[in-house]
Amino acid sequence: MTKSQTKTLKIPVIDATSENIKPYGYLLGDDVSKPGLGIPFYQERVIEGENIDFTYRGTATFRTAKIMPGYPNIIWLERHMHMTQMFIALGQSPFIMVLAAPNHEQNEDLPDLNQVKAFRFPAGHGLLLHLGTWHDFPIACDTPVVILTANSDEVVAALSAMTAPGEMNQGDVYKISLPKRLGSEIQLDIS
Repeated sequence: MTKSQTKTLKIPVIDATSENIKPYGYLLGDDVSKPGLGIPFYQERVIEGENIDFTYRGTATFRTAKIMPGYPNIIWLERHMHMTQMFIALGQSPFIMVLAAPNHEQNEDLPDLNQVKAFRFPAGHGLLLHLGTWHDFPIACDTPVVILTANSDEVVAALSAMTAPGEMNQGDVYKISLPKRLGSEIQLDIS
């Protein structure tokens, strides 16, 4: 369904916390999650946390990407049903992610744009997405940011096989065009 006029939704950017990020995933930061894993080595100087629940199908793929600063309008959202994708900021720069909660258990094939939020993650922090969380690629704030991304090989292969930007539903990538499907695009309010 193509809409003739695209509506711009302006959403504020809010700082990510462990609590406000729960509907979308897990905040990874400067502390370990649930300390106390029983590994006997280095107990006087290392606090071991629990395993991070990164799930995927096929082979895990870890990549870095350098994102240039700027605040583009968001016209794509995607989700993954077989992977809990992870994004971690390396270095001293924060990043922003536009997210919508998973809705596949309600048999929804489109995100609820009334529930979309934009979160700012501090430098050195990251996000492990829940299965089905709608998201766009991270956005750099005022300085470039290098992101470490944990993917599956099928996601990377599907994305890199595209010859031009477009909707897709292959290789555990379901990516939609917001203007085409919902007649909208998202603009960040960074004031």
